[in-house]
Amino acid sequence: MDKNLIYVNLLSENPERLTKFYADVVGLNPIEPTADPATETWYGFDTGHTKFAIEPMSNRDAYDFDYAKRSPFLIQFRAGTLQELTEWTEKLEKGGVKLGQRMVKKSYGTATTFADPDGNLIEILYRG
Repeated sequence: MDKNLIYVNLLSENPERLTKFYADVVGLNPIEPTADPATETWYGFDTGHTKFAIEPMSNRDAYDFDYAKRSPFLIQFRAGTLQELTEWTEKLEKGGVKLGQRMVKKSYGTATTFADPDGNLIEILYRG
């Protein structure tokens, strides 16, 4: 059985603002937004092997089961080198992002941690 994580999707009450943050401040490369005008809008990013996307919370209004609409979780991006982590961290700071942790050495690598405009916890990790 294939157990690779292939997709992470953030639901947002303001997907345009969040999409702009991930493109302009975090530096992710947007994929053309996919839209079915009658139903859903989706904003994707090129992040390598795992797809990362943002969509309006209203896309899930028809779900008739309970799910945690405001559950905190951590999204982690990988920096390939310590220099890349340094550059990414500096880009965030220049973009006005308040860092929770700036290049902190942990047992599993060196990480910069911050929250996005919706309050999602984001970590950029270098494992060297």
